[in-house]
Amino acid sequence: MGSRGISMQPEGEPRFWYRDNFFLTNDKSYLDTQVFNKFLNDMWWSSPLEQPQVHKLLNNCLTLAVYSVPQTADDMKANGIARPKDGSGIKMVGFARVVTDYVTFAYLTDVFVVDEYQRRGLASWLMRSLKEILNEWKDMRGLLLMTHDDSAARMYKRELGALDFDDGPSAGLVVLELPGPAEKPVPAHH
Repeated sequence: MGSRGISMQPEGEPRFWYRDNFFLTNDKSYLDTQVFNKFLNDMWWSSPLEQPQVHKLLNNCLTLAVYSVPQTADDMKANGIARPKDGSGIKMVGFARVVTDYVTFAYLTDVFVVDEYQRRGLASWLMRSLKEILNEWKDMRGLLLMTHDDSAARMYKRELGALDFDDGPSAGLVVLELPGPAEKPVPAHH
């Protein structure tokens, strides 16, 4: 898998959720950095990164990823996840990244499900699992996220309980952004 350089996460022991022929986890040792980098390359707002930068990025946030496997959920629960040394049989098909201090604030970004696995409820499952984790952070003040996609916005509202910015606790605040050196222009269709 492309996990060399990924360290233990501050959120504690890894968690696992199982469904059909999928598992979802915050265990970074399963992350496939090549799949993540391909996602970055495919999105209009980003570009692929050098591997040291990918490792730094993933080490400094909470990650959740969905994997397709040949095993059933019941088999994984009973016997664990079969993890061949060559990584075959385990395919990262969904991902969500949360930039956070693990106490008071979180920013959800880089959410994706690989095209051939969309329309199976995997993004909703990612969000429900994330909400389960965030609900345990007793000092959490808020999660911020942005999307240009109305369908995704409806899913975030349904699964996370997210609110439009002007309807939430930060209503009336001015949201500002500092463009960085790697900023890309917004395409006309956005």
